[in-house]
Amino acid sequence: METSGNKAYELLVQSILDYAIFMVDPQGRIRTWNPGAAQIHGYQATEIVGRPFALLHTEQDRGAGRPELILHMAAAHGRFQEEAQRLRKDGSGFWAHAVADAVRDEQGRLLGFAMVTRDITERRLTEQRLREVERRFRLFVEGVTDYSICMCDARGIVTDWNAGAERIKGYTAAEIIGRPMSQFFANPMVAQTAMTVAAETGRYQVVDWQVRKDGSRFMAEIAVDAIRDNDGQLLGFAKITRDITERIEAERHLEETRAQLFQSQKIEALGQLTGGIAHDFNNLLQGIIGSLEVVEMRLASGRQDVDRFLGNALESAKRAATLTHRLLAFARRQPLAPKSVSLNPLVEQMAELLPATLGERIELELDLAPGLMPALCDPNLLESAILNLAINARDAMPNGGRLTIRTAAVPPGEGPLRRPHSLQEAPVLLLQVSDTGIGMTPEVRARAFDPFFTTKPKGRGTGLGLSMIHGFVTQSRGAIELESEPGRGTTVSIYLPSGERRNVRTHEVREAGTRWQPTAAGETILLVEDEDVVRDLVANKLRELHYRVLEARDGHAGLAAIESTERIDLVVSDIGLPGLNGLQMVDVGRRHRPGLKVLFMTGYAETMPEDWVVDAHTDLLTKPFEFDTLVEHIRALLPAISVAS
Repeated sequence: METSGNKAYELLVQSILDYAIFMVDPQGRIRTWNPGAAQIHGYQATEIVGRPFALLHTEQDRGAGRPELILHMAAAHGRFQEEAQRLRKDGSGFWAHAVADAVRDEQGRLLGFAMVTRDITERRLTEQRLREVERRFRLFVEGVTDYSICMCDARGIVTDWNAGAERIKGYTAAEIIGRPMSQFFANPMVAQTAMTVAAETGRYQVVDWQVRKDGSRFMAEIAVDAIRDNDGQLLGFAKITRDITERIEAERHLEETRAQLFQSQKIEALGQLTGGIAHDFNNLLQGIIGSLEVVEMRLASGRQDVDRFLGNALESAKRAATLTHRLLAFARRQPLAPKSVSLNPLVEQMAELLPATLGERIELELDLAPGLMPALCDPNLLESAILNLAINARDAMPNGGRLTIRTAAVPPGEGPLRRPHSLQEAPVLLLQVSDTGIGMTPEVRARAFDPFFTTKPKGRGTGLGLSMIHGFVTQSRGAIELESEPGRGTTVSIYLPSGERRNVRTHEVREAGTRWQPTAAGETILLVEDEDVVRDLVANKLRELHYRVLEARDGHAGLAAIESTERIDLVVSDIGLPGLNGLQMVDVGRRHRPGLKVLFMTGYAETMPEDWVVDAHTDLLTKPFEFDTLVEHIRALLPAISVAS
């Protein structure tokens, strides 16, 4: 049995190729040699057996008596092991993990030594490379002074601290290692949140206040990364901090500078605005005041020939109202009455009128895309915009040229303009007006939408045309783009939202020769207006037309009338009422009278919701207005009988 066991052991040793296994006698001569030893050291058994195992050591080790020391230590302690250089037959060296075990008989007599050697050169090289990488990384981390880099264990206790951390936080490594990371945070709960989130997601980033050693605070960009081993076990956290106090301060100063510049520009623009308004309004007021003074003098002297001067005063007042509307459009406060508008018919109607304005030397060309969905806008202001653009184009082509009006549909996400958010998810309608005129320089183009800015000779323009169009388009939740180069003409592109996104009421077009009358005398209108003169004028006009009129001077009085048992067929109300405004009054009142019809009056759109539109029970009238226009809007809301004239 023992011989059989020895045979099996011999077979096992001879089959091992990754380890050099051989026996050495007490004098250090090699007695056995397995194939693994031949593969690792390069000697065949016939070449090495009987020779001293010191041949496998470097010359330096042999000179120092290292082989003899190994045998001595193994004999004294039973085992000796080391990682050291060994030699191959060709003289090359390699790193080896060598073990020497003393072999004794049953009486304890030393029989020799069992030697096991494993080539660990690759492992040593890998370790060396890792140590070099670690060394270089540590040098890099220690050399970084603009960032605080510290390592923490899984509990958040600081274990490593770089020079940047010392510079930024004020602590030396000896002062801070072993202390919690949370002490750097102005709010310690942020530190706990950072570790919790980083442990769950891998990283936590935040901009927050940090605290230095001296107690001062600074604003910092902070990143906390979870560090895990190959098995996913959390080892700790790496915290990187950057002081951004100077950057924040610089941004604050820049913002203050921008605000000051904006204020300066605003004051300059306000000066231009007020100067232009004063000039135009003074002229208009002079016409009104002068004409009324002549009327007063003639009536006082018994003369009745005042019609011409009353007409002059009325005409000047209308021009003042037009200027006010332009100013409100520029300021995006022009009350709008948005409706579904078919662009092509509107452009075709305008095209019938434009030749008289453009003159014979300018060719008008239409490029209208078929099958367009309606746009959502105020048609009257859109017509005014087209007319203004046509007049500008005419003045830019003193020697003649071509004016092109184009319509098109722009699918969502397309088009040359970075469209606002409200236009990104819906089809958009494009109205484009192009001319072949003199064009604009970059300096003129940059100021084209400024109020009262004009390149026309004095007395030829107010400079409100393009600013009015810009305000109207923007208030309509659209967008406008201007392209122009000297000698290459100008193109103005207006983008308007589709009218199919809302259910709106379009006014019916009345046929020529048709007269509209109230269904019966005595229909009741509730008039809510806080301005006594306006309320008195409107009430008297309505009573002359045989309407029954209830008057209220504020929203609360108007709401009381709506909630009463009085018959009310229509409410005509100002929007800007003291206390309860007109919109709020009607909103509450319709809970009592769900089908209540309302005609709002306003000269200012500040209190109107952005998505407000007319519908079957609601309309809008812009102040100042002519009484015929008021009656027209009332009859559009109330049931009426059409009688051919």
